[in-house]
Amino acid sequence: MFNFLDKLVSRFSFILQSLALLAFIVLTCSVIYEVIARSILNKPTIWSLEIVTYMISCVAFFGSAYVLRINKHLEVNLFTNILPDNLKYILNLFSSLVGMLFCLIAFYYGCKLINLTYILGVVSVSELRTPLWIPQLTVPIGFFALTLEFLIRIFKLIKFRKNPV
Repeated sequence: MFNFLDKLVSRFSFILQSLALLAFIVLTCSVIYEVIARSILNKPTIWSLEIVTYMISCVAFFGSAYVLRINKHLEVNLFTNILPDNLKYILNLFSSLVGMLFCLIAFYYGCKLINLTYILGVVSVSELRTPLWIPQLTVPIGFFALTLEFLIRIFKLIKFRKNPV
């Protein structure tokens, strides 16, 4: 059962990572196009800044679950490196539980935000008039994926009693 859940969460994180990569490509192309349009053609776009902002959100929130899975998040380990293995294990388990709880809360309130934004029909103030619930979806989706990754990390910590790399 655990292996099935692990593979399912891994696939979900990989899909989100692929979407983050696609968003990064769109972001890069939009910035390059805006620079060319503004400086060479002297015709700036009305959409570039908004699209780039939405793509940054996609990259940050969609890519974070995969980064956690491969254990490449920022880690300050100056203090923890000198601790005995038992204490490292306990701190890792505790920090994973706190991280999962935080992500679960952020997911919940992200869903509430989207619901409110959708009901009120809030749109961006730019010329694009983008319904804001669409780009805001990156928040609960990203935090949901992070919650699942923390859950898998906790299971691995308990099952193997070592760092889940």
